[in-house]
Amino acid sequence: MRYSNSRRFQRNKKQNSPLKITKVIGVVFLFILLQGYYYNFLVSTNNTTINLEINDGQSIQNITDQLKELNIIQSKFLFKRHLINKGLDKQIKTGVFEVPTQISIPNLAQILIQAPTNNSKVTIIEGEKIKNIESKYNFNNLNDCITNCDLDNFFNEFKINKPKTLEGFLFPDTYFISQIDDQKSLIKKATDNFTKKVSSLKIDYNFENIPVSNFYEVLIVASLIEKEVILDKDKALVSGIIYKRLQNDWTLGIDAALLYEKSNNTITRSDLDGNSKYNLRKFKGLPPTPICNPSLSSIKAALEPESSKYWFYLTKPITNEVVYSVTNEQHNQNKRKYLY
Repeated sequence: MRYSNSRRFQRNKKQNSPLKITKVIGVVFLFILLQGYYYNFLVSTNNTTINLEINDGQSIQNITDQLKELNIIQSKFLFKRHLINKGLDKQIKTGVFEVPTQISIPNLAQILIQAPTNNSKVTIIEGEKIKNIESKYNFNNLNDCITNCDLDNFFNEFKINKPKTLEGFLFPDTYFISQIDDQKSLIKKATDNFTKKVSSLKIDYNFENIPVSNFYEVLIVASLIEKEVILDKDKALVSGIIYKRLQNDWTLGIDAALLYEKSNNTITRSDLDGNSKYNLRKFKGLPPTPICNPSLSSIKAALEPESSKYWFYLTKPITNEVVYSVTNEQHNQNKRKYLY
């Protein structure tokens, strides 16, 4: 009886094998069919065009997430796999791309590896001032946006009144501006970026631990730090020295502030004797505005100063190393040693 059942089982197994194989083939074929659909027809809704902006440093994952959010692709996995398999993941260009919402993966990839046309690349360097940005890119007065652009909510977010200049608020980064856009678009992109980056610092606007009354003064200090030191490791310590001088009613003595009003990067005796509010050798306190557009590390240093015994500092011209001093006599010795 056991032998008979075993033979029947083997016959049934042989009879069922072709059916199972057919089912497996069917499932695989269906998978390939569905994969091909998603691969070649990613969106079947409105065939419109979207401006897709890709910036320097964006990862493939970030770009893929962006495409998914814009409903340009439905499968992030298939898009990334195509790029990697074809060796295109390292060839994606930066800029603003006009991308149809109904497009196949291969065609989308071809768009992204070709340099976009009709776009201007605008790079704001850390520590650059608005006058230089205007000159470099032939912009008109960017500060017109103070009154002509809708920036009230932007300044309200940082709990400050509308300033007289946008200096300090144009976050250093690379932006792509379409030829059909005007400079208002740059201001919008740069201030949006400023909000995004500064929000990551989780600011407590009480400012109980530093001698400032509002965020605008923090930004002014950050701009001074940006122009005074190059290396991030020195910024918090220099920030502490600036605040200590303010608290003790000292002049800051930062010539970079006086250079803010100069176009030739040269300070004369007449400048030092003059009554400009940016003359921080002559006048105590902070200058009226930021003197450049500072980096996030400088803003962070202005918010989180490091206390020390030092009152003076200077930066070596070649190495950018900062040398600190406790007394004015030591500072003068260091100036003779490293600057003269």
